[in-house]
Amino acid sequence: MVKAGMSLRTGGVSKTPYASLNLATHVGDSPAAVLQNRQIFSEQIGVRTVKYCRQIHSTTVVTADMGVPLLWHLEKESEPEITGDALITAQHGPALGVFTADCVPIFILDVATPAIGIAHAGWRGTLARIANTTLEQMRMCFGTETRDCLIHLGPAIQRCCYAVSSELLDQFAQHFGKNVHNGTHLSLQAANVNQCIEKGVPASAISVSPFCTACWTDKFYSHRAERGQTGRMLSFIQLVEI
Repeated sequence: MVKAGMSLRTGGVSKTPYASLNLATHVGDSPAAVLQNRQIFSEQIGVRTVKYCRQIHSTTVVTADMGVPLLWHLEKESEPEITGDALITAQHGPALGVFTADCVPIFILDVATPAIGIAHAGWRGTLARIANTTLEQMRMCFGTETRDCLIHLGPAIQRCCYAVSSELLDQFAQHFGKNVHNGTHLSLQAANVNQCIEKGVPASAISVSPFCTACWTDKFYSHRAERGQTGRMLSFIQLVEI
C-alpha cells in the first residue's frame, strides 16, 4: 500500500509572509515555528520521519535505501547535507519528500515491485528530464518497468500564470513538443507528461492536479505570485505495510 499527499499553507503557526504551515527551514522563517508546523503536519498525516534532500534544481536522484543522513525527525531540528531533487526507495518505512512553491512535485509508484519515487521539477529540472532520470534510476536499482508505473503531478504553477521568455519557450518546444506552450506561457505539466509518455509510461497512468499554486495563494505557497518571499509545501510518498 502507498500513502501520499501534499501539505497546504493553512493550519500552522508561521507569521507573514510564511503564514502559516511553512515546512521548510531554508526560506528565512523562524526555526521554532517550522518545527512546530512539522509536528502539526506529522500528527495530521501519521508520518513521523521524512527523507529529503537539500534541493538545488538538479537532476540528482538519491536512493534513500542507502542509510544516508537524509532524515527529518519531527521531534527535533535536523537538516540533510546531501543535495538532490529526487528520491527513490523500495523499502517500507520512512516517507520521501520534496518541498515546492510553484515547482511540480512528481509522485511515482511502481505497482509491480513495489517501489516509489518523488521528484522536484522546476523549469530547470523539467528541461533536464528529471522525471525520466528518476524512472531510469528506479529501473537500475529496483528493476522498475515504466509500463507498471502510476504517476501524479501535484499542485504547481500552471500555464495560466507562467509567462516565460521566448527563448525558454523555444527550448521546451524543441524538447517536448509545441503543445507545452501557447506562445507566451509555459506548461510544466505538459512537458513532464510528454517526457514520461516518451519513456514508456501509459498516458492513462498519468494524472495531473488541476490546482495552480499562483492562482490559489489562499491554499498554496507561490514563489512567483508572492515575489520570492514565501513558505514551502511538502509533498510526500511512503510505502506502507498492509
